[in-house]
Amino acid sequence: MKKNETKTGRTKPVDVRTREQMEDRAFNRMLLWLAATVVVEVVMLLVNRFYVHARVEELSALPALYTILGIAPIVGIVLCALLLFWGFRIRKNDEVPQDGMIQFVLAAAFLCMGIGGYVMRTYGVVGAPVVLGVVPALGVLMLVFYLYQKEFFGCAIAGGLGILGMWIFRTSVRGSTYYGYLVVALVIIALGAVLAVSLKKKNGAIIIKGKEFDLLQPGAAYPAYYLTAVISAVILLAPLALGAAMAYYAIWVMAAWLFILAVYFTSKLM
Repeated sequence: MKKNETKTGRTKPVDVRTREQMEDRAFNRMLLWLAATVVVEVVMLLVNRFYVHARVEELSALPALYTILGIAPIVGIVLCALLLFWGFRIRKNDEVPQDGMIQFVLAAAFLCMGIGGYVMRTYGVVGAPVVLGVVPALGVLMLVFYLYQKEFFGCAIAGGLGILGMWIFRTSVRGSTYYGYLVVALVIIALGAVLAVSLKKKNGAIIIKGKEFDLLQPGAAYPAYYLTAVISAVILLAPLALGAAMAYYAIWVMAAWLFILAVYFTSKLM
């Protein structure tokens, strides 16, 4: 057993200097994610301007952009896989220890640009606002991940899936597209609930390859995620019976709930 571990495999509280180093590292990682968010959003704005809302004198460039955006998701997935492989490889390098965060951030950025560009190509003026809204929302999620308790991050994901679903439902992108999104969103929310139940039984810890890692702090606010998961699932299903008007009001309900949670978890930080 290592010197700084207890019998359960959890580490003891770190000293002040180590804690400051961890906070600085987390802050630098957050800045990397925010920088990547800005770059991706700028690229999507350019696609929106020169492809979705091209001017008459720019129409000659549309066939080339159409082809580029068609292969963008393939390129994004390939670059994402290569960067992830590179990141995990240097992370396992004992001679020159690195966390590979730059590679991971770039992998996510290329993947988002590829998928976002393809959505704009496929759905045009309908899909463009969704992409332009989702990208900064992902940046906000990373802020929540680094600044708040991890259970609030889970709540933000579940709530964000609900808001995005209502946005998609209210556009002309319905039918099989929304049903496909609905299935994926409900599965993610359900998996989050299963993970929360498992973490609660083990006081916030998870066992991976025989090692125990703390994902949540003792006394985490599990009911907050359960309530968010139920609310998100209800608002995702309700518009199927009540129509687009329900979807509009559901967006504000979910946003209000997330704001209440933000106030609650902010107060817990003080």
